[in-house]
Order: sequence, then C-alpha cells, then structure tokens
Amino acid sequence: MFALVDCNAFFASCEQVFRPDLKHQPVVVLSNNDGCVIARSATAKPLVAMQAPLPSLLPLIRQGKIHPFSANPVLYKDMSRRVIQTLQQFSAGVEQYSIDEAFLNLKGFDPTTLADYGQTIRHTVQRWTGIPVSVGIAPTKTLAKLAAQAAKGHPEHQGVFDLNHLPDPDAFLASQAVGQVWGIGPNLQAKLKAMAITTALQLKQANPAQIKQRFGLQGLRTALELAGTPCFPLQPIAAPVTMRIVSRSFGHPVTSLTEIKEAVATYTSRCAEKLRADGLVTGQLTVTLRTSYYTPDHQYAAARSAPLEPSTQDTGQLIHTALELATQAFTPGYDYLKAKVIATHLTPADQVQGSLLAPVVDRAKRDRLMATLDHLNRRLHPDAVKFAALGLNPTWTPRAEYFSQRYTTHWQELATVTPWRSPETPVTP
Repeated sequence: MFALVDCNAFFASCEQVFRPDLKHQPVVVLSNNDGCVIARSATAKPLVAMQAPLPSLLPLIRQGKIHPFSANPVLYKDMSRRVIQTLQQFSAGVEQYSIDEAFLNLKGFDPTTLADYGQTIRHTVQRWTGIPVSVGIAPTKTLAKLAAQAAKGHPEHQGVFDLNHLPDPDAFLASQAVGQVWGIGPNLQAKLKAMAITTALQLKQANPAQIKQRFGLQGLRTALELAGTPCFPLQPIAAPVTMRIVSRSFGHPVTSLTEIKEAVATYTSRCAEKLRADGLVTGQLTVTLRTSYYTPDHQYAAARSAPLEPSTQDTGQLIHTALELATQAFTPGYDYLKAKVIATHLTPADQVQGSLLAPVVDRAKRDRLMATLDHLNRRLHPDAVKFAALGLNPTWTPRAEYFSQRYTTHWQELATVTPWRSPETPVTP
C-alpha cells in the first residue's frame, strides 16, 4: 500500500508561509528571469494561466489583484526538506519523488484507518511546516498518483482520496484520461489514442502482450499497476547523481564575449560548489549557449565539451576549461539569452584515477583552498571570496524584481515578528 503526498501549489505556498497576510490572496511565482508563471495559488488560478508571460500580468499587478514573486529556489529546497522530514514521522519508507512530492510505504497498516491516517498526515505537515498537501492512497504508486490528483482537484475529498474505499474503482479509472496516468506523456498518449485507448481503465484492460510489444516493459508495468499489481517498488535511497547542471537566462540579451565569459565562470563556480557538497568530481565539462526561442529568424545554439584528466571539483581548473569552451562556442553577431554549464562523468572524490600525463598539482593544497573558499562563502555571504573571472559588477544577471527573502537559511533574512499592541494599551516609557 502506498500514499502519494503532493504539496499544493508548492512554490506559492512557500511564499505564503512567510507572508500570512497573503494566505488567501492570489499569489503567482515567476520562472527564472521573471519570465512566466510557474506556480499559482488556488485563488490565482481563475485569474492567471500557467506559463503566462510577466508583461500580461502587469495590469493585474498594478491593480493589486495578484501578488507576484520571483523564483526563490533556496527557500523552496529548504521547505521541501522540512516537509520530507515531517513525512518520515509517518512511515519507515519515504521516497522523495520531486521537490513537492513523496511516496510513503503503508504496508502493514490497517486498511480501514488509512483515510484517517492521511488526514493526520495533512494536518501535521500543515501545522509543522505551513505547507498544505493532498494525499492519495492506493495499492500501487501509479494508482496513488491518480488518487492524489483526485484529492487535490475535488474539495469534497477534503485533501485525502483513498482508492481502496471506492465501491467501483473501475468507474474512477474510466473518468481519468490516459494522459493523466503517471509516466504517460503527449507522445505516448497519441500512440495509445491510435489504439483506441483514451482512459486509464482502457489501458488497464488492454491486452498485456500487445502493450509490451508496442511500449516495452515500462508500458506493461504501468498497465499492471493500474490493475493493482505493484511493479514500481519504493526507492527511499536517492539515485546516484549522474550530472550537475547550472543554467540561467540573462537579464537582457548579451552580445559580448566578455559578458558571456563572466556568466559561464559564475555558473561554473556554482557547479563546482555543488560537486564539493556532494563529494563528487567531474570527468567532463560542457558549456552551451543559445539565443531566444522567440527570435526564429536569428537563432543560434552551440555546445562544446572537454574531458578532464584527472577528474576534478576544483573551481579554478573548471573555470579555466569552461572559459575555453565558451570561447569556442561563441559566434559574434547574435543576441545570447542563456548559458548552461554541465558536469558529467561524475565519480566519488575519493575514487579519482590519477594520470601520468597530467600536470603536477599539489592536490592537498588545492583541496584546502577550496574548503576555505566554501567555508568563507557560507559564513559570510555567497561570493564573499570569488575568482576574478566572475566579474565585479555583472550586468547580465537574471531579473528578479519580486524576490522574497531566504527566511530559513540566511541569518540576515530571518523573518521578524512585531508584537501586536492594542491601540488602547498605554506606552510604557
């Protein structure tokens, strides 16, 4: 038995936790560079469409009808951690599926009490973290995903939908479009439609041999899960990290190689910090550049890669390689909108294979330097100490006009509380 716990409008809910005055107000969260809407509170959904660009929202913002926030990934990641820690009080097996979703193993629980248990989970997460969640309960992970969608989309379920209590589960599956099933995207949905399979029930009842032949073992497992046969086990241990990507859009179109290099150096520095935090080194670095998708008559994209021997997590070495790749990828005459740094071929830092042909480097000394760099930047503020290649006054940084505070991770941005005082209460000198 599984439960899928899904945070409601997670990014918007994180902002509302620290702005209780906006608890019931329309709140939207914007994508990187304040591009478009990526999250909406329940009260914002009738007013704003997902992916709506910021310029289309400006009249509503000026009228005070919606409250925008720039994406605040540091806050969202920490709030996600708090939600997961809370869920671990309810099950020995918790698999974090995404930043706002987690599966719980409910094997051995009394089936007649699961709906009440789901309500306990909801109320506890709300009380401990301030984040509202929906809970779907079912015999398989695929069914639990459908149940969670029903819990979120239908207020009559009060946030918990237990598929086991339905008198006719097939009627529920018949009401679910096959595109709503976990793992079925637009391409697969179109192929299923060509086979006259348009609902979850029809996929459940389809010929298993035919499904396996057309869609492989993964497709067969999905169909079996809809029939109540668990095929996707819980994975409480996170899968090994296979790559690290740092990517941002620029605040304005960039045309000069100098600014491109500053951006790439900055992203590379962030990537190196993540590698060290994970205890990993990279054996290959890739840098990509591209123009805007919305200028079809003047588009350009390029990617350049280089092997690293030996593998490294050293910011200085990575920046040196990244700048060479950025120079190779850059072509004058284009308005660049985005750069990306990708570290692949990752291995644990304590398993680095040396190279007889590599330059001699005092590895212990460089490691102490990187540890000191990370310590100072954590203790003071990001980029308190940085490589000169990152630039002193960058102009290409992404827009974040509606950025909130990182309330839970930065001392200077902790939420403050002002004690309430009745107007009739005399002021004590």
